[in-house]
Amino acid sequence: LETRHFELVRALLNVQHQNPAYTRLKINFNHLEELLQGVLTLRELTPKTRDLILSYGERCSTLMISKMAAQYFPEALFVDASELIKTDSEFGHAKVNMELTGLLIKGFIQENPEKMLFVTGFIASNEAGQITTLGRGGSDYTAAIFGSALNAAEIQIWTDVNGMMTADPRMVKKAFSLPELTYTEAMELSYFGAKVIYPPTMIPAFLQKIPIVIKNTFDFE
Repeated sequence: LETRHFELVRALLNVQHQNPAYTRLKINFNHLEELLQGVLTLRELTPKTRDLILSYGERCSTLMISKMAAQYFPEALFVDASELIKTDSEFGHAKVNMELTGLLIKGFIQENPEKMLFVTGFIASNEAGQITTLGRGGSDYTAAIFGSALNAAEIQIWTDVNGMMTADPRMVKKAFSLPELTYTEAMELSYFGAKVIYPPTMIPAFLQKIPIVIKNTFDFE
C-alpha cells in the first residue's frame, strides 16, 4: 500500500512538490504499521482500533490527491473530516451529531474562504477525539453532511452508473435510469438493496431539500 502511494507521488507530482507529500504519507504509514503491530502482538482487534486502522485509507489517498491538485490550484486544501464531523461512540457505524457538526463545518468554511477543499470521506470522531467511521458507503454520507451544513445547491455522487436504475443492470439487461425520484422513493430503493447510494446519505439532503445528482464517473472528461 505504501509502495503504491509513493509510486503515484513520483509519477504525478513535480519533483519540488514530492518531499512534503512523502513526509506526510510516511508519518501516516508509520502510525499504521505501529497499530498493526499492536494488533498482531495482542491478537485482538477491537471495533475502536479497527476504525482507526480503516481511517488511514482516506487520510492517505485524500492527502495525496490534494497535493497533486495543489500543483495546479494553489487554493487546494486537505481536510481531515474527523476534525469536523462529530459522532457518538458506536464504532463501525457511528451516529452523527448533526447540530455540532454543522457548526464546525460552517466555522471551518468561514476560516478558509475561497479554498478548494479535499475532504476525507467515511471517517469522523467522537467527543473524546477518537476516530469513528460512518459505515460502508460513508463517503457519500460525508458529502451529504457537508452539502447540508453549507446549504449547497446540489450534492453530486459520482459512481459507475447513470443515476438510480429500475434494476441491477448486471442482472437485468433492459434496466434503465430513472430521470427523477422523490427522497422517499430513493430512500426506499436504497434500504431495499439499491447500492448506488448509501441510505443515510439521503437524510441530510432531505432535511435541507437539496437535490442529489448521481453521475457516471466514466462520463467525466
